[in-house]
Amino acid sequence: MILLVENDISYTNDLRAMLQAFYAEEKIQGVSPEQVADYKRELFQEFRFVFTALYREQHTRLRLEENGKVVFTAYINGDYENRAAFRNRLKLASYRLLSDYTGRELPWGSLTGMRPTKIASKALKDGLERDEIIDGYMEAYQVSEEKASLAVDVAIREKELLESVDPMRDYCLYVGIPFCPTRCLYCSFAAYPIDQYAMSVSEYLDALIQELQILSYVNRKRRLVSVYIGGGTPTSLEAGFLDRLLQAIADNFDFSHLREYTVEAGRPDSMNPDKMRVMKRHGVTRISINPQTMRDRTLQKIGRDHTSEDVIRAFRLAKEFSFENINMDIIAGLPEETPDDMRYTLGLIEKLAPDSLTVHSLAVKRAAELKNQFDALRHTFHRYTDKMLELAHESATRMGLTPYYLYRQKNISGNLENVGYAKKPCLYNVLTIEERLDIMAAGAGSVTKLLRMDEQTGEILGVDRVEDVKNVDQYMGRIDEMIERKREATEGKLRFG
Repeated sequence: MILLVENDISYTNDLRAMLQAFYAEEKIQGVSPEQVADYKRELFQEFRFVFTALYREQHTRLRLEENGKVVFTAYINGDYENRAAFRNRLKLASYRLLSDYTGRELPWGSLTGMRPTKIASKALKDGLERDEIIDGYMEAYQVSEEKASLAVDVAIREKELLESVDPMRDYCLYVGIPFCPTRCLYCSFAAYPIDQYAMSVSEYLDALIQELQILSYVNRKRRLVSVYIGGGTPTSLEAGFLDRLLQAIADNFDFSHLREYTVEAGRPDSMNPDKMRVMKRHGVTRISINPQTMRDRTLQKIGRDHTSEDVIRAFRLAKEFSFENINMDIIAGLPEETPDDMRYTLGLIEKLAPDSLTVHSLAVKRAAELKNQFDALRHTFHRYTDKMLELAHESATRMGLTPYYLYRQKNISGNLENVGYAKKPCLYNVLTIEERLDIMAAGAGSVTKLLRMDEQTGEILGVDRVEDVKNVDQYMGRIDEMIERKREATEGKLRFG
């Protein structure tokens, strides 16, 4: 545990994020200087260290104490109440202090946000050149040249995609299927074993289709550009139920402006020719077949009831049905894996030559079963993740895939990133990260994102979220409430067109 002491809480979230960048697995307890004075000396032995930030009008002092002894100190000049000028200086100073203490440099330096490409996107808008933007990352945030280059390259490709849609008229549709063959050890999503809910699937689809109908109605004058069916594992549904779902979408939505249609077929143990045939018949253009790793021993460890051979069979089956865009997901930093394991996984994937490759850094979340096993496996996490990402980047380049979206999560391994590489980018992935288009969502655990815009200038002012309950039984029982939430939240969208 880490003790965080501050005399003002204005920057608590920033300091917590920086501490967790170095110590993702540690709990952080925040207190004021007055509260610390009441602690007994022996209590401090419970903490790995004490990190103190004392804010003053002209300068701020940071110090790190270990066993009651100050081991590192830093000073930041400037008025801390001037947040725009002070915040990055505070983060950079705390990064340097923690880097000196741990002997580690983080590839993303003092950047901790979800969207490290945001800086590059703004710089491109302001007319800066690629090299200037990279230098800016390195100087202002101590980002490595490799990560800075990645951020700029992604921002350039995102810009092309974002300029191709109209946020005043276009929208995306997300459909959530919260069922899986089994639950993976690292999973924190709303996902339920399909065997336990087999008798409820028809009722779930009844409720889901009702919700889809209201979304279709309120957007009837707008242009649907992307459909994304995720989960869970949508292909855990039997072929008949999958056909019913896709037919309902086709019956209720106008596809005349549709640019992509994705179904996550992530678990190869959920695939068969009948389901492939259903998806192909309904015009699905992009599917995901996700090994996560091609090491069978790791697959067993993380709770996936399939083998690498199953992945290869499912991929070849998809090729037989001529799917034009097949994505594969892998995870860097899985328990006890090393760079050699990543090389093995990438070697097999290169032979398959997918159209896109999504590379995740392991994120251990509170809701994941892996969190309970973290202490026993802690020494294997974070150690090799950056090298694994480097290997994946090299492999993607060899396959002719270029990076097109990038984001980060809380508790992500090594404060690193998730990157999508592709020949043909997935528009939905970019739009859901950059929040530049309305995403209408239906299904248990789904989140509708609605832009608040200035109708005169088209400027995006913010994003409103409308969340469906995660529990499947509650979703089915409260579907009228879910529909009413959508009706109220999306009512204003009828003005378009």
